[in-house]
Amino acid sequence: MPSLRSICVGLLLTPCLQLSTAALVGECTVPEEPTPTLPNDVALPTTTLALKYVLIGRGTQNYTCAAPSESPVAIGAIATLYNATALASTSPEILHASPSIVVTQPVPHYPSGLSIAAQHLEPVGEHFFDSAGIPVFVLPAVEEILYAAKAAEVAAPGADGAVDWLYLTARPDYSSVGLGAAYRVETAGGKAACDEAGAQQVDYAAEYWFFG
Repeated sequence: MPSLRSICVGLLLTPCLQLSTAALVGECTVPEEPTPTLPNDVALPTTTLALKYVLIGRGTQNYTCAAPSESPVAIGAIATLYNATALASTSPEILHASPSIVVTQPVPHYPSGLSIAAQHLEPVGEHFFDSAGIPVFVLPAVEEILYAAKAAEVAAPGADGAVDWLYLTARPDYSSVGLGAAYRVETAGGKAACDEAGAQQVDYAAEYWFFG
């Protein structure tokens, strides 16, 4: 992963995907921990792109179960993305603890943000899967969007029930704008077990690091 010289974010959201206007201004700073903390002895691929945003995703991983004790089949996810870019610079320890904290809390009703250790994180975007099953990350105000493909994955270290950590890249057959890669790390929750047949929604939270 590249050496990152600074993080500078200014987001101003307009209505889109149930997001109404919110002003978010982050100062340009040199982060002490500019990269995600990846599992010991297990490395995800690096990227030569520049870091743009650090966001907390809070939502559900969605599955279907054919019958009890069968393996769950993933059918997508949906999450709200909250701006944690400044937190990555000023309080990385709080950032990395955030997913395990917020996954146990109800998803805030928009336009409320996430409150973590006296830090308030505003909603800035959405993550969902489109009708073709493609994972999508959209930031309306800056008109940036990532149509993602999974390039690599590793098991979440020491986190029972947590979904894998991922390295995502822009799909070559889709037109992403402004974003070329993302990492999903520090996951909490999200894994399903088939106790009964039918659809399941499992709460999860994660850090998403976006590069472009």
